[in-house]
Amino acid sequence: MKSMSNVRDREKSRRGARPARTPARSGPPRLADVAQAAGVSAMTVVRVLREPAKVAARTRARVQQILAETGYTPNLIARGLASNRSGLVAAVIPVLTNSLIAEIMQGLTDALAASGMHLLLGASGFSAAEEEALVRAFLSRRVDGMYLTGMIHTPETVRMLARAAIPVVEGGNLGGRPIDMAVGYDNVGAARAVTRYLLGRGYRSVGYIGADPRDNDRARDRRRGYEAAFAAARRKPDPGLCVETTLDLDAGARAMATLLARRPGVRAVFCSADALAVGALFECQRRGLAIPKDIAIAGFDDIPIAAQVVPSLSTLRVPRYEIGRRAGAMICDRLAGRAVRRRVVDAGYELVPRDSG
Repeated sequence: MKSMSNVRDREKSRRGARPARTPARSGPPRLADVAQAAGVSAMTVVRVLREPAKVAARTRARVQQILAETGYTPNLIARGLASNRSGLVAAVIPVLTNSLIAEIMQGLTDALAASGMHLLLGASGFSAAEEEALVRAFLSRRVDGMYLTGMIHTPETVRMLARAAIPVVEGGNLGGRPIDMAVGYDNVGAARAVTRYLLGRGYRSVGYIGADPRDNDRARDRRRGYEAAFAAARRKPDPGLCVETTLDLDAGARAMATLLARRPGVRAVFCSADALAVGALFECQRRGLAIPKDIAIAGFDDIPIAAQVVPSLSTLRVPRYEIGRRAGAMICDRLAGRAVRRRVVDAGYELVPRDSG
């Protein structure tokens, strides 16, 4: 009687004698490996990946099964070398945690997806030097286009993009000459409109809480807009009424505490972002100050929380999703060889008065 071990040995031998569906080799599977395992040509595999409708159903199903089993992914760099296109667009944004930026990126993603393109993201932390490093890294990966936040960049960033000769859209501001194309709004005019609104309501002492303007032209221009509203009213702003800080809820609360310590008589505050304004509002409420009876607060951006806090926040609305969608459409038009009718697009803004001031 044959032992069970001999039977198992013969079983293993028979299994080992059958050719493997994919060649045994180290490293990721290659196009040739998939073709060999499916019993088709490499060109057939390429057609299944790019134009599956042109491949017979049975063949397509077999190739797709092998693709799933092997985990094969196309070499986009090699494809880019052949076609001079990677199908990728990169965006450099200040931070990943801001809902304002998220809506812009969603619009950009949706516009790119309609043309079969994909988005890469990098966060600069409001640093022009880090933006330069990210632009260099993205260009080394042969991206087809670039979205940059704002219009402050290092000279090397501008030189690299000029040499790359790819479509570039700067989003969020219109305060300068664009590298290539721009979609945004007049931050000076928008901030002036909010400040003028507060001054027009009769608040004599109007403070300002804003983001740090270093490497941030949107913050710089909002401070300018605040000061321009005072100039138009033939009044000189008090520098002690202005506090610049980081861009988050906690920072808004701390800045409000600083402002109240400096100028206890302040009766209204324009915050250059809703995150700062909501933090400031909470700080006032913790101190027992009634809003807007004791102090009025206005923000900028109209993020979702602005309408939900009590009292609801007066603010300025910008079309965030549309900025991203329009930027993506401009990049896709250029890549498709279509003329871009307007290289600089003003998306506009809208004052939204609510209960806080």
